[in-house]
Amino acid sequence: MGLIAGNNKFLKLFKVWMKISFLAAESQLLTNWSGVLFLIGKIVRFFMYFIFLFSVLSGAKDLIGLSQNQVIFFFLIFNFIDITVQFLFRGVYHFRPLVVSGNFDLDLLKPIPSFFKPIFGWTDILDFITLVPLVLYIFHFSLVNHLAAGFFSWLLFLFLLINAILISFAIHLAVCAICILTLEIDHLIWVYRDLTNMGRFPTDIYPKWLQGILTFTIPVVVMVTVPTKSLLGIVSWPMLALSFLIGAFSLFASLKFWQFSLKRYTSASS
Repeated sequence: MGLIAGNNKFLKLFKVWMKISFLAAESQLLTNWSGVLFLIGKIVRFFMYFIFLFSVLSGAKDLIGLSQNQVIFFFLIFNFIDITVQFLFRGVYHFRPLVVSGNFDLDLLKPIPSFFKPIFGWTDILDFITLVPLVLYIFHFSLVNHLAAGFFSWLLFLFLLINAILISFAIHLAVCAICILTLEIDHLIWVYRDLTNMGRFPTDIYPKWLQGILTFTIPVVVMVTVPTKSLLGIVSWPMLALSFLIGAFSLFASLKFWQFSLKRYTSASS
């Protein structure tokens, strides 16, 4: 019975998220030119990074023991995870106005988890539009260049992808908690984005102390490098265990911090 109730609750939340997504898509599609220009900007930015990557690799056969195709694969997987996270958690960028205006009070009265609207309150359909061809190209690039180690590597990658999404959820939730306490959110999100951008390349190129920061503070290594290495078949079992441990701890700590911030939340009616 508990499992059935849990599934029903998940389906209800999924329906709510779908409604939010459709409303957001309608809003974006009504402003045709701004949406088109934004999409073009995303595509141009992606190809500019791609050109930069080819320019860097053109003078070298490998990078820290990785072939050119493997380094490009890191770049593709980074973009896939980054766009997926942005697609799912765009609500964070719209959370501060909810707190300042007092509309967050109304969301707390609804029969949904308190973190649902702050995290999932907005969906960017343009991210999804760019995500679909990227996924197809990743499969094509992997098959043509024989990069994936096999079926088990794809299965392991799926679990690590879920782990990466949970870590990103935890970070976004922690940022929302800080917003409740301080009304600061934009700068924190951009610091997070800047640090995750370091995952465009294999994080092994950075000094050990920086790798430590990118593993235990903002776990870019766990979110991008480890999943990619699992596909390539070059990840170690201790690193896999550490990745899932960091994922579980991040989720637990962020939920506790969120509850802490809610207890200190001063509503607009107070």
